[in-house]
Amino acid sequence: MGRSGTTLLFECLATHPDVGWLAHHANRYPGRPELYALTRLCDWSLSFRKSIERSDQRRSLLEKIRLGPAEAYETWEALCGEKIRNSWLEGVRPSPQEREDVHGLVRAVLRWSAKSRFAAKLTGPPRIGFLQAIFPDAIFVHVVRDGRAVARSLLRVDFWRNSFRLREPAWKDGFPAAYEALWHAHEDSPLALAALQWRHVIEVARREASALAPGQYHELRYEDLLADPERRLDELLRVAALAPSTRVQRFLRSRFQLRDMNEASRRNAHPDEDALLDDLLAPTLRSLGYETAAAAPSPAAPARADTSAS
Repeated sequence: MGRSGTTLLFECLATHPDVGWLAHHANRYPGRPELYALTRLCDWSLSFRKSIERSDQRRSLLEKIRLGPAEAYETWEALCGEKIRNSWLEGVRPSPQEREDVHGLVRAVLRWSAKSRFAAKLTGPPRIGFLQAIFPDAIFVHVVRDGRAVARSLLRVDFWRNSFRLREPAWKDGFPAAYEALWHAHEDSPLALAALQWRHVIEVARREASALAPGQYHELRYEDLLADPERRLDELLRVAALAPSTRVQRFLRSRFQLRDMNEASRRNAHPDEDALLDDLLAPTLRSLGYETAAAAPSPAAPARADTSAS
C-alpha cells in the first residue's frame, strides 16, 4: 500500500550494483530502452541519483534532473494495459503477448543498464498472481505500515485528497461489497474508505501469497525498518539473494534523514479517528503485530502467510 515506506526501501535497493529498474527519465518512452544506458552514471557516482522523495520535501531543479527509479505506470500500461494501474487483478493472468512484451522490455533494460537482476515497485492492489505468471521465480516483498497511520497519511497527500478517491474506491473491480457497506455505515467517511482499502490490500496480498512457493513472499514492517534500517536492508539483500553492498547503506546514510511519521500521525489524531480506525481495522492490525484498543465486528481477518523477513 502507498504511504508505507516503499519508496525508502526500494530506492535503497535500487543502488545495489546488480539491480536494474524502471527509471523516471525513460518512463514516458517505453519504446526507447536505450535511454537506460544513462543509469550507468549512477554506478560511477551516487551523486547522479535522486534523493529519496518525501511528500513534505520540495524538489530542487538539480533533484529533478537526477536519475532514479520510478513506479513507471506509463511503462506498465504500455505493456499490460490500464488494468495494471487501476484494477484489482486477483485471479487475472497476463496474456501470452503481455508476458512476451514485459520480458522483452526487462531484457532490454538490463542490457542497456548493464545489470543482472530486475526489481520493480508497485503500490495499491498487490497483483501478485498476475506478476508471478510473468516472473515465476519472482520474490515479493510486502512493506506493511500501521493502517491507521496509512489512512491518515493518504488523506493528507494531493494525489488522494484532491481526487475522486475521497468519494469512491481508488481501484476498480475488487473492493468487497461487505467493506463498501461498512464504509456507507460510517456515513461515507473518506477516512473509513482509505482504512478499509488498506485492510483489503493486506488481505489480498496474503491470500495471493499463500499460492507461492516457500521463500517467494516476505513481509517487512515500516516500523521495523525505521528502528534498524541497516539491518533490515541487509536482510532484504539476503532474501533477494543479492551480495552484500556498502552502496545501499551509503545511499541511505547520505541521501535521506529518517523520521518516524507514525508519531506525527498519532500526535495529530482526533480521539474519534482512533476509535473509528480501531473498530475497522483491529483484526488485521493484530495479525500484523500492532496493538489496538478495540475489537472489530467487521469481516474476518486474513489468513497468515510466510512472514520470515518481518
